Amino acid sequence: MIKAFYHFMNALGYHHPVHPTEVHMPIGLVVGAFIFAIVAIIFRRIKLEATPRYCMLLAFIWVFPTMALGFMDWQYFYAGAWITPIKVKLVVAPILIVLLALGIILGKKYGAASVRLLPIYFLCLCAVTVLGYYGGQLTFGGRTIEGPRQYLAGQRIYAVSCTACHPNGGNALMPDKPVARSPLLASPQMFEFWLRHPAAPMPAFADKTLPPDKVQALYDYITSVLGK
Repeated sequence: MIKAFYHFMNALGYHHPVHPTEVHMPIGLVVGAFIFAIVAIIFRRIKLEATPRYCMLLAFIWVFPTMALGFMDWQYFYAGAWITPIKVKLVVAPILIVLLALGIILGKKYGAASVRLLPIYFLCLCAVTVLGYYGGQLTFGGRTIEGPRQYLAGQRIYAVSCTACHPNGGNALMPDKPVARSPLLASPQMFEFWLRHPAAPMPAFADKTLPPDKVQALYDYITSVLGK
């Protein structure tokens, strides 16, 4: 079912993870709840008193499809690999749900703009900050080793597609099998074949996702920069 969904998205011309397109909703709503609550308390704006609760309610509703799409992206693009950003997100996301539920329930009891709720709003803000940070690590990659300018294209591809599981040419899942100096780098053809037909849990990279010219740029970066 998950593969069918992404095949449908690919047919529409969309080849990227879907979760990042939805994650801005709960994050933005939590930030809005925190800001509106502070404004309502400081300036005693009666008209804004209910706004934080509505923001929390919408965030609570939206977080479930966002998490579902995140799970689907994890299974499809990362083959369910237990890498650090995933572990952190799987712990923090349920905490956020509990905090949102508390904010909604207590907001009805004490008033959404009550000073008593500020700690909950703040903890929600901390939770979405952590989720956003580690989501960014997955989507955009962490820091990569920089090389000469001619390998910049390959470096960018590696940062987006590889560094979450293979930071700095290593292997977060199998440390004894790093990317740098791997036997699979014996030739560009062998490297490309591995990308198209990898062993689990590594996901396959189709031609549309990673065309041959990008594969070559990635190969050059790994062998010339990470392999040294």
